[in-house]
Amino acid sequence: MTDENSVTLTGNPKYRRVILLGMDGLDPGILSSMMEQGQLPGFARLSRMGGFSSMATSNPAQSPVAWASIATGSNPGKHGIFDFLGRRVSDYMPELAILRVNPKNVFGKREAMFLPVMQANAFWDYTSANDIPSTILKWPMTFQPKQNQARLYSGLGVPDIKGGLGRYAFYTTRDISKNEEGSEKVIKVNIAGDSIKTFISGPNVAKLRTREAAKVELNIRLSGNSAIELNLDSKNIRLSKGEWSEWIEVKFKLGLMKTASGIVKFYLSNIHPEFELYMTPVQINPKDPAFVISSPDRYVQELADATGLFYTLGMPEDTKAVEEGRTDEDAFIAMCDEIIDEQEKMLWYELDKFEEGLFASAFFSTDRIQHIFWATRDTKHPLYNKAYADKYGHVIDDYYRKMDRILGEVMEKVDDNTAFMVFSDHGFSTFRRTVHLNSWLAENGFMTLTKKITKDDKDGGGLFQYVDWKKTQAFALGFGSIYLNIKGRERHGIVGDGTDAANISHAIREKLSKLTDPSDGQPAIRDVYEKNNIYSGGQINNSPVLVVGFEDGFRGSWQTAIGGAPAELMEDNLKKWSGDHIVDPSIVPGILLTNFKTGSETPGLMDIAPTVLSCFGMSVDGMDGKTLL
Repeated sequence: MTDENSVTLTGNPKYRRVILLGMDGLDPGILSSMMEQGQLPGFARLSRMGGFSSMATSNPAQSPVAWASIATGSNPGKHGIFDFLGRRVSDYMPELAILRVNPKNVFGKREAMFLPVMQANAFWDYTSANDIPSTILKWPMTFQPKQNQARLYSGLGVPDIKGGLGRYAFYTTRDISKNEEGSEKVIKVNIAGDSIKTFISGPNVAKLRTREAAKVELNIRLSGNSAIELNLDSKNIRLSKGEWSEWIEVKFKLGLMKTASGIVKFYLSNIHPEFELYMTPVQINPKDPAFVISSPDRYVQELADATGLFYTLGMPEDTKAVEEGRTDEDAFIAMCDEIIDEQEKMLWYELDKFEEGLFASAFFSTDRIQHIFWATRDTKHPLYNKAYADKYGHVIDDYYRKMDRILGEVMEKVDDNTAFMVFSDHGFSTFRRTVHLNSWLAENGFMTLTKKITKDDKDGGGLFQYVDWKKTQAFALGFGSIYLNIKGRERHGIVGDGTDAANISHAIREKLSKLTDPSDGQPAIRDVYEKNNIYSGGQINNSPVLVVGFEDGFRGSWQTAIGGAPAELMEDNLKKWSGDHIVDPSIVPGILLTNFKTGSETPGLMDIAPTVLSCFGMSVDGMDGKTLL
């Protein structure tokens, strides 16, 4: 249930307008250093007007958790977001916490396809309900959006046209092993003369006994070694090597006179000796949205009519394609640049007509850029390479400068009647070593496996494949969440709720807190948090029992996230995803800059919502944050 906290109107609004700019992942250390060097004049000017400080992030320091806490002014025990992934109590399986399909929508109604994920009201729900014009662009965890008075376009959590988080396609003549990471996204093609006949896969269509993906025919003609011509739905698009295509609309036939409209972009890596063509996940077409991704429903169409087609996927920056070698770093940077350009167009479409009320806009490519390029600034990272660092070491700073330019331009719209807040949800750090939490639980007797896992099994039996639940007390899922196998709750629960659970939880915390890296003895864990010490509220029963706060340089492994227990306890992180923030929250605070003096030297992200409301002469009972005014 969504909260129903009472609103108090003081009758004393302090500002006529409030502008919020969110910039995912901006780190106070990098920001301070660049400001001191004179590289960020916009940030420096804003800090002189009001203030600049680090801002305590959420626990865990994950974007879904943090942005929900910013929106609601509440801890996860109230808004219900604890991790990117949660567990399905009925069978232990991981499930997305940022996207909820509506199981009761048996007739497939478009407006009822998904359920909201935040279980608490956001600050704009209160402002709009009190007739304050409120516009929110790309805010995470707002899909499926409530239909109320706010104008809102959802961010993180918006799916692709298939209802998933987005899967690219890679068309190639190369033979790619089924064991190669990302092989399931490869579409093998053959060249006949100078032509390739293939397809684009869309949403599933129900047949009599099966469900098959709808397909649209894609024809490709080669133009020598430097360009191709794409033909689909009677459209011809020329694409040169090393370039991104324009947006292309694709319509899928779903039967019974139903269609679904999507949009895609292509990137041509190579033609000879092997053909290599990347295609983005099929995005929801903002001009004809298959799902409800804005409030009002037609708002996203208004944005598209005003600014052109744009990425609608909640996480559009395709880091997987870079990691799996389907695009290169230059293509990824160009993608991120375009995403920011599209968001800027939306920002200015709204800001140019903004006269009163609330306006909030959030940017996220800054986070993805740091994930991929962090190894360029960490000489101790296993992937550090000087030549690579020389080539791409400027990229992270470039994006801080890009945010500075946007901030500076927005500041021109700020007057004495405007409160202006710029913030990030968390900072950033290095990710050198992966920690397999389920492997640790097995080694220490809290989990029992049905077989000895060998080093050849890189996933360690993902999806808890080898777990003997009738002899298992605890399991890890997501990026640092540990759950107990509670009797009467989990299907094969063996842990008694109450004293038994408390004793096991305490034992795990005591032992895990002392975990060191077998390779050099360095501490891997800064703290392990018990849920009752960090959460409160009606959603706390859905939370993990323990949350692991990793030391700088360590992070829960990708295998842990989906229930794997590899043979080794820790490994070097050899993925291009070299930077991260899912460590102890004390290591990665975000930033906060304001054009007004704040009443706190130690702000936290839950303070933003009550501060926004205070600007308009409002307050809400039950929020955990405090106004900074």
